[in-house]
Amino acid sequence: MTQARGSGLETVVKSFLCVRIHNADSYKEGRPTREWAELYAGFYAAIIAQATRHNGKFVRCLTSGVMCAFRHPGDALQAAIDIQEQLQEKRRYPLHGLACGIGIATGEVFALHLTEHKRSDYLGLASDLALFLSEQARGNAILLHHPDPHDPPDFPIRSKAGELVSRARSDYYLELPSFRVAGMNGPARRFAIHWQSNPGEYLAASPIEPVRGTLEEDPAQERPYFGKVSAFKKERGFGFIQYYAENHEYQEIYFHMTYVIHQVPVFENDHVLFVIKPGKEGRPQACSVLVMGSRLQGRVESCQEDGCGHISIRDQEGKSIRFFALSQEVLYERLRVDDIVEFTAGSGSESEGLIALQITKLGEANPQPGDVGEALVIGSIEQAVVTVYFPEKGYGFAKCKRNSVYIHVSELTDPEHVPGPGDHIEFEVYPGRNETYRANNVRLVKKKGLDL
Repeated sequence: MTQARGSGLETVVKSFLCVRIHNADSYKEGRPTREWAELYAGFYAAIIAQATRHNGKFVRCLTSGVMCAFRHPGDALQAAIDIQEQLQEKRRYPLHGLACGIGIATGEVFALHLTEHKRSDYLGLASDLALFLSEQARGNAILLHHPDPHDPPDFPIRSKAGELVSRARSDYYLELPSFRVAGMNGPARRFAIHWQSNPGEYLAASPIEPVRGTLEEDPAQERPYFGKVSAFKKERGFGFIQYYAENHEYQEIYFHMTYVIHQVPVFENDHVLFVIKPGKEGRPQACSVLVMGSRLQGRVESCQEDGCGHISIRDQEGKSIRFFALSQEVLYERLRVDDIVEFTAGSGSESEGLIALQITKLGEANPQPGDVGEALVIGSIEQAVVTVYFPEKGYGFAKCKRNSVYIHVSELTDPEHVPGPGDHIEFEVYPGRNETYRANNVRLVKKKGLDL
């Protein structure tokens, strides 16, 4: 039996890093136990190696995760970034889609020294809070609890993406709504760490998973679902959406046109995002239906030095919906707060949430030269560079002669070779929504000089 050394508990201040495999359930489903064990063993070894490199020590295994302890929060944070960048590099290759959520918290805990294994475990709010934040963090996200990470001068932080744009330390932090935790006086502060640059890996729009833990936090947000319009009666203004439910089965749900955001046109096979609420006689129905690929109008809510920002719109209940805007998708000089813009609704990975594509300033009469793409000939064979692709959702976008072209997994000639940002593809031009383009019969090609 494991025994504790000494007669009492030692009080120490530690920073705890909890790393959890965000998509563990999807990996386990349909796979033999041994295959999952081998995957976890590789994940475990990678986490321990990075923690050791940054002066951290293993504490315990979690369900689909690992906890490590550090003497300084800066070491824990840098280890977290290096872990995410290492996993990001692996996701560039087929069959490697591992994503993890990371939580970091610092505080006073009781150290429990275990003689049998010559290691220590810890009891206290800081370790519990790190575990809770890792459960909140969506894949690829890092959530940090700290009174004020901007204040300590010895809080170094860097990422490959940040170094490319000479990002200031303060620009790595996105403060999220505070929440209350049992055992703490006053609300707890939490920050999302802005370490990415790739459009398919941005976390800033929605790094938090809307789940409820055992700690006392803010009420969970309504869970969004992705689905496809399976039927729509235009003359009667209602239809049905097919989606993948919690019981791992496809189901259909009723929706009415009055609950479609901005009342954009709806067609069968449209991809949509929605929430479920009780309708007539308590039967569930889809509300706040956002049609992916539709053109919307919104207001620029915030801007960053690198030209990125956030655009907000309102649903039919007046609730705000935020889209992350990438600088390369802005088709005029740059975003400015309170600009009214028009954009195409898109959705990325679990980490970065909703994104705004093909952003134009409302009423912009003379776009800058070169912003307007050269017209593509329907039925012609073209080549393009993939700008973003979301394997878990099966779609993405590519640039061809300054046009944004929609890609869907059903059009990949070899589904085993999933495209990634920077890959070159060849495809047949097909009309998309709202005078845009869709790629048919998509195949990966070797790099060539392409006119984007």
